[in-house]
Amino acid sequence: MERAYERDKNHSSIIMWSLGNESGCGENHYAMADFLRKHDKSRLVHYEGASLLEKNDLADVYSRMYPAVSDLEKWLKEKKYKVPIMLCEYSHSMGNGPGDTWQYMDLALKYPQFVGGCIWEWCDHTVIVDGVQKYGGDFEGELTNDNNFCCDGLVFADRSFKAGTYEAKAAYTPFRFTYKNGKITLTNYFDFTNLSEYTVCYKIKADGEVLEEKRLKINLAPRETAVINTDVNPKESLFGAGISVSLEKDNGEVVGELYQAIETKKKKASPASLTPAKLIDDKLFIYAKGKDFEYRLNKQTGNFDSIKVRGEEMLEAPVKIGAFRAPTDNDCWCGKDWEDARINVPFTNVYSVTVNENKINIDASLAGVSRAPFFRYRMTVSVFDDGRISFALDGKVRENATWLARLGFEFALCKKNKNFTYFGMGPYENYCDMCHHVSKDKYSSDVDKEYVNYVRPQEHGEHIDVSYAEIEDKIKFVGKDVFSLNVSKYSIDQLYKAQHTNELGEPYATHVRIDYKCSGIGSHSCGPELPERYRLSEKDISFAFDMEIVNK
Repeated sequence: MERAYERDKNHSSIIMWSLGNESGCGENHYAMADFLRKHDKSRLVHYEGASLLEKNDLADVYSRMYPAVSDLEKWLKEKKYKVPIMLCEYSHSMGNGPGDTWQYMDLALKYPQFVGGCIWEWCDHTVIVDGVQKYGGDFEGELTNDNNFCCDGLVFADRSFKAGTYEAKAAYTPFRFTYKNGKITLTNYFDFTNLSEYTVCYKIKADGEVLEEKRLKINLAPRETAVINTDVNPKESLFGAGISVSLEKDNGEVVGELYQAIETKKKKASPASLTPAKLIDDKLFIYAKGKDFEYRLNKQTGNFDSIKVRGEEMLEAPVKIGAFRAPTDNDCWCGKDWEDARINVPFTNVYSVTVNENKINIDASLAGVSRAPFFRYRMTVSVFDDGRISFALDGKVRENATWLARLGFEFALCKKNKNFTYFGMGPYENYCDMCHHVSKDKYSSDVDKEYVNYVRPQEHGEHIDVSYAEIEDKIKFVGKDVFSLNVSKYSIDQLYKAQHTNELGEPYATHVRIDYKCSGIGSHSCGPELPERYRLSEKDISFAFDMEIVNK
């Protein structure tokens, strides 16, 4: 402790002294604290081990690792501890994530007693062998290892960024704003810096079109709030409206950028054809055929196994309904529940299929192999003469079933259909709890851009709040409300089975998921369980979308 003190005492970045980490609490810790207090009256003493004692008479702060956001807020509301609270570790950054940085930082801004914490950790630790990221258990002669637990960085081993990196930047952005009725209410959360040292930029868009864009110099002292009057206030939109506010340095560097959706009345879209297509019902299949399309629905599986557009087969495999995703590192425990329920190997049981004019009614259930059904549903598929297919899924999840990773439709499209555009949250992958680093707009992407090279292959590439997605100018998915979109060159099964990137195998299709919802990410690889509000634990499901043929 003496050596650390003498080395670092003149560094302004040292705000408190720590007595160690995960080392119990004994007389040596008290001796270190006594030394520090005699030599430095200006800094606090930290030690998480002291916070675990019945009486903390050693440290000046209450320090913990990975408490749930709900527990932390309870401590703050009840003023349970009389000293500053800090998290010496939080938001474990393993794999896809962390998904909870924003929730913790919300509390830091709301409660002065919570002084923040230290994200674990900065970078992944891997060894590259023949271009493959290796980790514990991969090397000869290891006496013990922690598998890939060394891969828990906010950035990858090569210091490149991931969605969790951008989410942390958003959470740490030194301002917050709200927009309502044409007014931006902006709060400066710097403690010492006036916002006049930066340029405040805002952009208001609706349906991808810029309505107003301005750059302002604002005299706003630390912890003060100002109101900015805008010249526009969108009242209606077809797909959505929103506002982005950013803080920029004179050299153009963006210190932080945040987004808020603007609630608008939905415009009426151009009327789609209501002329029904003619359906042909035979023993095993139901056929629909028109000018630019030819579809076949398999009555045994209750879904389409052939979708031809302008003579080209779109499907590499039959359409199916699923509730599983390739577990992330943060899904480590709930992933076991999903495996126990065997939703990773789902089977559809079709009870009846009836045809009424252009409507196909399917009564069916989804179950893990050798398990009771966890989702009983009725799906109505309506086909129209312009090739549009309307899917309407209504069902109920079994009361005692585990919460689901996701729920929706899986389209394995032929491999060449790799480019797509969408109107939703982007451009980076995002989930219901990890979405503050993105904004809703029109984006173009492809399966290579969507792939994230996580050390252990896992779920990636989700986009929430999507209004539509168009694949290669051929087919278009349009939500009756909004949906979650995932486009990947790898199947769920390929990602699930691979432990290293070189075990994924060759892509054989473009896998498009049109989901009712997808559960959040969290940081449960070492942190708390995913909060209930970010789980897909609803029991009553109602989901509708259209698949349309794009007119060339």
